[in-house]
Amino acid sequence: MKNILSSVENVVWKTNGSIYKVLIEDEELLKNLESKIKSSIDDNVSYKTNVKGSMTGWKTFLQDKDFKKLLSIYFDICSIDKIMEQYKSKKDGLFHLNVIEAWGNVLKKQDKVIRHQHLGVSWSSILYFDNYANLKTDAGDIETKRGLVVTLPSYLSHWVEPIQKNVERCSLAWNWSFIPDWIRNEKIDG
Repeated sequence: MKNILSSVENVVWKTNGSIYKVLIEDEELLKNLESKIKSSIDDNVSYKTNVKGSMTGWKTFLQDKDFKKLLSIYFDICSIDKIMEQYKSKKDGLFHLNVIEAWGNVLKKQDKVIRHQHLGVSWSSILYFDNYANLKTDAGDIETKRGLVVTLPSYLSHWVEPIQKNVERCSLAWNWSFIPDWIRNEKIDG
């Protein structure tokens, strides 16, 4: 794992972690998801969170068939074994993917995303539909492009500077963790 620089109020420290990048090349899937984001904007949450732009509800995509297809493609391409290495030493058995939230964002000129983290889960992933603005992180800038999924450790601060062009920057984000089979079974049985 590479070292990630992180800072809070001018204090800087190194921590272990990795950023994963996967390119999704299914253009039909990308068009479907982008269209669903733009048609599902929720005024009850838009401009009221760290996303100072339009967004869907937090759980909009959890049951969406195209989002489930995206997850399937993502985990087929992604080196899931590398992500899973940190879990192997805990308890033997299977792990299940637990997506907590999945929502879309649309940023227009002067919209931005305030610096934040996604604590309470293990990972946060973002699918980009364009290259209008880099993702800023405490580990450095990440150049975005259509179909790129970036997966960050939940503790890594990230943000988007105000959009300078007259465009619509669209993205789909989701928070997730792996749940060990033995914990999942306890929840089902209990």
